[in-house]
Amino acid sequence: FLIMTELLWTIAAIALLDSINPNAMAVQIYLLSTPKPIARSIAFIFGDFCAAWIAGMLISLGLMRLITSFFDRFGDWLYVLQFLFGVALVVLGWNIGKLMQHSKMKQPRSLKPTSMFLFGLTMALVEAPTALPYLAAIERITRSNPNLLQLSLLLLFYDFIFVLPLIILLVIYCATQNRASQILPTIQEFVNRWFPILFRYLLIGFGIALILDSIAHGFRRSLF
Repeated sequence: FLIMTELLWTIAAIALLDSINPNAMAVQIYLLSTPKPIARSIAFIFGDFCAAWIAGMLISLGLMRLITSFFDRFGDWLYVLQFLFGVALVVLGWNIGKLMQHSKMKQPRSLKPTSMFLFGLTMALVEAPTALPYLAAIERITRSNPNLLQLSLLLLFYDFIFVLPLIILLVIYCATQNRASQILPTIQEFVNRWFPILFRYLLIGFGIALILDSIAHGFRRSLF
């Protein structure tokens, strides 16, 4: 029970980090600024959620499962992988501002709910292989050796938190429809200004935590 509780807290923290996605939030704010946006916004969230879950299942059952199995056989090398993961997150966090400057939001060609579902699906699938926090969470999940049902539920839990900011934006719109045209641009300005900074420090902090944890485990194993 304690191990599962610790795992849930860990993947929840990583999911909150991963949920800081200015591109997805920009799309959602754009959709909420269009006439009668609720259906298309829900479709976009559902597409993003489904794609993230599908990608997580495929990665977990494929590449990450093989990597985890390989490193389990060689013991200490697992922490070398964790150390390299931490370094990669620090480097990504340090350069996230430059990467976001070159990343432009593509507006969907059609605003039909079916098109928005496919747009959300495509966006999440394209970003999944390069989403280091998601890969870190999958590594932690697969290391616990879950069965298929547990793996599915853990990824559903992660992906719900992953799309939570988009759900919150939709709730804000529903609660303030008459003032949404004033509130949404303010939220967009806040996201554009502060999210890259917040994302940078969270990525660097999480990367340093992985590095220190891998060093601590490696040191303890060398003593014993």
